[in-house]
Amino acid sequence: MSESSRGTSPFDDIVEPSDFRFELPDSSEGVVFVVDNDRTSGTLNAGILKGVGYKVRQFATPQDALAELVKSPPTILVTDFAMGGMSGLDLAQAAQEHDPDIAVILLTGSGDEATAQAALRMGVSYYIKKPPDPEALKRSVQRAFHKRAAHEHHRAMFAWMKEELDRRGNALRELTVSTLASLAKALDMRSPHFQGHSKAVALQAAAIAHTMNADDNEVEAVRIAGLLHDAWMMAVPDALVHKPKSLTPDEFAIIRSHCDRGVEILEPMRHLGRTIRYVHEHHERWDGSGYPKGKKGDEISLGGQIVGISEAWIAILESRAYRESFTREEGLKILEAKKGIWFSADVTDALRSADIGMI
Repeated sequence: MSESSRGTSPFDDIVEPSDFRFELPDSSEGVVFVVDNDRTSGTLNAGILKGVGYKVRQFATPQDALAELVKSPPTILVTDFAMGGMSGLDLAQAAQEHDPDIAVILLTGSGDEATAQAALRMGVSYYIKKPPDPEALKRSVQRAFHKRAAHEHHRAMFAWMKEELDRRGNALRELTVSTLASLAKALDMRSPHFQGHSKAVALQAAAIAHTMNADDNEVEAVRIAGLLHDAWMMAVPDALVHKPKSLTPDEFAIIRSHCDRGVEILEPMRHLGRTIRYVHEHHERWDGSGYPKGKKGDEISLGGQIVGISEAWIAILESRAYRESFTREEGLKILEAKKGIWFSADVTDALRSADIGMI
C-alpha cells in the first residue's frame, strides 16, 4: 500500500517531546543552602559543596535562611538539627511548605538518631552525623539533587502524558461522535417523518441543560446523547418504522430493545462517559412506566430525563406514519398533563423555557 493511500489517524502526530530524555543534571545547576549556627562547621561544609560545582549560600541562623528561602527556594537544603530557637527539622518543614519538592539533608549530633529517623518519615531526604565526612556529604547532596531532578522529570512527563491522553481522548471522542452522527443521519433519512430528528433532539437537549445551569461538559454530554439516542434503531426493519397501524406486542418489543442494543454499541466506547447512560435512559419515565429498566424518579439521571423529554417533544412536533404532527400549543398541553408522570416538574418547566421546536 502506498503512503498516500493509507488511512490517517487522529493520533498520527503524537510524538514524545525531544527534550524529555532524562539526563543527570550537572552540579552547577543546583543551588544549596547550608544552615549552621556554628560558622566554622557551616563554612567547611559550604566549601566542600562549592568544590564540586554547586552554587552555595551559607546562613548562620534558620530564620535568615527561611526569609531568603521564601523569596528564592534552593534546590537542596543542608541544615544542622540543633540550632536553638528553631531546629533544623522545623526549618525543613517550613521550607517544604513553600516548596514541597525541596530536598533536605539533616546534620545531626550524637544521640539524635531517633529524631533523625523520625525526620526521614517526615520527608527529609537524608541525615548525616556531625561532623560529616566530606565524601558522605557530597554523595548525599548528589543523590538528593539527582532524585529531585528525576522526580521533576517524571512529573513533567506525567503531565505531558495526561495532556496527550486527554487530547487523544477528545480526538477519539470527536471521531466516534462524528461517525455515529453520520449513521444517525442515515437513519433519519429512512423516512420523511424522521429527517432531522436526531439533530433536533440534540439541540433541544442542550438547550434544556443550559437552561438548568449545567456546566459546559454536561451540556455537551447531553447534546451528544441526544444525537446518538436512537443508535440501534438502524437495525429496526423499515416495515416497523413505516408501519401506519399500531404495533403488535412483539413488534413493540423490538422497538423497545433499541435502548439496550444502543448501549451495546456504545459501551465499548468508554470515552463517551456518562453520555452512554443518558442514551440508555431516554425512554425511562418519572412514574416508572418507561423502559428498558422501569426506573422511576431520581433513579433516572438528570441527563437521561433531559434527553427523554427532548426526544418526546420533538416526536410530538413531528408527523408519523400513523398520525399528523401536533402544534406547539397542543404539544405543551400533552406534556403539561404528563408533568410529574412522564418527566419531573423541573425538567418539564425547563423544556417550556428552552423550547426550540423543530429546526
